[in-house]
Amino acid sequence: MLTDRPEGQVDNKVGFGSDVAAQMMRRFGFKYVSLNPGASYRGLHDSIVNHLGNVDPSMLLCLHEDHAVGIAHGYAKATGEPMACVLHSNVGLLHGSMALYNAFCDRAPMFVLGATGPVDASQRRPWIDWIHTSADQAGIIRDFIKWDNQPSSADALVEAMARANIMTRSEPKAPVYICLDAGLQESTLEKQPEWPDLDRLKAPAPPRAAKADLEAAVALLKDAKRPVVLMGKTDWTDAGWQARIKLVERLGAVVFTDLKNRSSFPTDHSCHVAAPFNQVGRAPKRIVDILEQADVILALEWVDLASALRIKKGEKISAKVIATGMDQYLHNGAHANYQALPEADIFMAAGADAVIADLNAELGEAKKDCWQQAQRKEVKVDPTRVTMDQLAVSLRAAFENPDKVSLAAICRGWTADLWPFRHPRAYLGKDGGGGIGSGPALSVGAAVGNAGTDLHTVAILGDGDFAMGGHAIWTAARHRIPLLVLINNNQSYFNDELHQETIAVRRGRPPENRWIGQRMTDPNLDFAKFVEAQGAVGIGPVKTPAELDAAIKRGVDILKKGGVCLIDVHIEPGEERGAASTGHRNT
Repeated sequence: MLTDRPEGQVDNKVGFGSDVAAQMMRRFGFKYVSLNPGASYRGLHDSIVNHLGNVDPSMLLCLHEDHAVGIAHGYAKATGEPMACVLHSNVGLLHGSMALYNAFCDRAPMFVLGATGPVDASQRRPWIDWIHTSADQAGIIRDFIKWDNQPSSADALVEAMARANIMTRSEPKAPVYICLDAGLQESTLEKQPEWPDLDRLKAPAPPRAAKADLEAAVALLKDAKRPVVLMGKTDWTDAGWQARIKLVERLGAVVFTDLKNRSSFPTDHSCHVAAPFNQVGRAPKRIVDILEQADVILALEWVDLASALRIKKGEKISAKVIATGMDQYLHNGAHANYQALPEADIFMAAGADAVIADLNAELGEAKKDCWQQAQRKEVKVDPTRVTMDQLAVSLRAAFENPDKVSLAAICRGWTADLWPFRHPRAYLGKDGGGGIGSGPALSVGAAVGNAGTDLHTVAILGDGDFAMGGHAIWTAARHRIPLLVLINNNQSYFNDELHQETIAVRRGRPPENRWIGQRMTDPNLDFAKFVEAQGAVGIGPVKTPAELDAAIKRGVDILKKGGVCLIDVHIEPGEERGAASTGHRNT
């Protein structure tokens, strides 16, 4: 990766309020800070460059605040750790608010710095400082962050940032926001603040389940004949991955995984009996049948558990339900990302991985055969047409070891039977809040998180998603962040076409008109030329299987050499499996 180095000697003296904020970011261990410049934090900008030397953290320049947040979000998805980003005043915060909502719904840690003012009206420049000052700037986003503060002195800034660092790293994780007064940033310090011992200000270990609840869960699971594990939000570590396999094999359980979350269990394991899905209600009948047969369901931070337990209208699943989660500590009345209220026989206010560790300790080492057999679907790929299946086959063939690929994003229609997930970074999950346009920035952030590892970052993005946020690719090109993007280009907001067809049929109106206000043609979007304008390599449009193989081989070669490449693949509308299944505009 490329980061810029300033000329001359850095000023090591902590002489200004903004130097304090910069020092704290370095002491937290932040390697990068994503930003789009703004005068409200010109003091902090100078401190990062001329006091820290643009090292630890180094700036990742973005073309939009939405991308600054999205890149920090993608980094968290790849590493499990927070990254810093900075948003300019109230206007930058408004720009970045959609991406912050995504990160909040995804329970991603993130350290967000903002700025306002000067709070002292006598220090404001005419006009511009006034319209960029808010009485309660954090109020714009307070409904979907974990904590915020606006300190008014250097000592208060140290404490606020230390508290924010603890909170964003504590379960349940979510973004935090510190608003810096422009006047405080540019004020001269008479003396340095008292620097805290950060070894004594660490995030606590995740909470564990209550002993009585754990004992009751163990008793149910030991007696279970047909257990099912709904594997939801889990960590990204190899140790956590192995612990999950151990638990499922000990129980002889069927395990299901969810495409909204990162890969949490090997999808080609004999106990993983069906491909990952997005909603139980839209899943294949076999999944529904297994849930109906289950006698115990262990739901480990499963997103939208209530819907998973209501597979038939008016009917409840008969199984005993053991559920874990800590989302209730973040819920408020502003947004319904808490989902419908699930019923459970045992509820443990603890994270999935902590509960898994405790269950493994209690259940021992024995193994059981899974009570259901995996039924791997043989996917027949039509070599004469460009489909999502053909794309997956061609992409997999281009890597000597496909397990060294980290999929930052996939489109609807991706076939896990053709591309199994075998490690916790194999697939990084969806955007959290359903905010279209987030995919490019999340993918760049994931590539930052994967930099320095042996993983290659690849993203399969929809054309509508990329059209909204594609200029995030410039940051990858500017900072030499290796990334390969493939566009599933059906030249339409096709998922919404199917929704319009549903409404038209229901109302007895012509379904043939579903395309109006949906098709992205006349003129066609040329994504290859677009990314070339951003400094990346653009290939396409690709319209035949022969072109696809050659394009992917070239794209993978560029990726392996540290480059940034996009391949625009035209896929006929309708090839995506399960379209219109969620109401999410994933095109």
